[in-house]
Amino acid sequence: MLKYIISILVNWPLYIALKLKADVKKDPYSLLWFEDAAVFPNMNFFQLLAKRPYYREVIFNRLKRLGSVLRKLYLPSYTHFAIKPYKRLKIGGGIWLDHPFCTRIGAASIGSNFKVKQLVTIGKNVDMKQPTIGNNVFIGAGAVVCGGITIGDNVQIGANAVVMKDVPSNCTVIGNPAIIIKKDGERVNIPL
Repeated sequence: MLKYIISILVNWPLYIALKLKADVKKDPYSLLWFEDAAVFPNMNFFQLLAKRPYYREVIFNRLKRLGSVLRKLYLPSYTHFAIKPYKRLKIGGGIWLDHPFCTRIGAASIGSNFKVKQLVTIGKNVDMKQPTIGNNVFIGAGAVVCGGITIGDNVQIGANAVVMKDVPSNCTVIGNPAIIIKKDGERVNIPL
């Protein structure tokens, strides 16, 4: 109960900022926060941030420029999880973060219903381009997704996989180097 009360006191500016952007500015991107919260149906905004403080990073991203300002007010912030860059990255609704400790997300864009585990790195490669991730993508613990690649819709990337090439839709990818082990519901063994 005390943790919940503290969360209300600490996080009320974020709640007000989200409501203002959603209701006054009619910003559809800030409304996606309510889809994110729907992943946890028995928690309200403050309960979610009390139990999963790393969701604050998602809110900062949803608030765009205002989120960058608010993030500075919340220092020291939650440092074991980061979504960068705040201004350019678009994340669809329904993001699910399962204790994303030591996780860095630096994609060009991320579709809806994105699920990620801990120790995941998504970012630039030597080509200095960021990956584009489709809808309904799951990335397992310790996976690395780098470079200017495209991850299709309905893709599962297994734990500790290293993905450096495009992945088509409806696939399951594992290993280092990554191979497709399931495509369109059928078992295959296709190297990327």
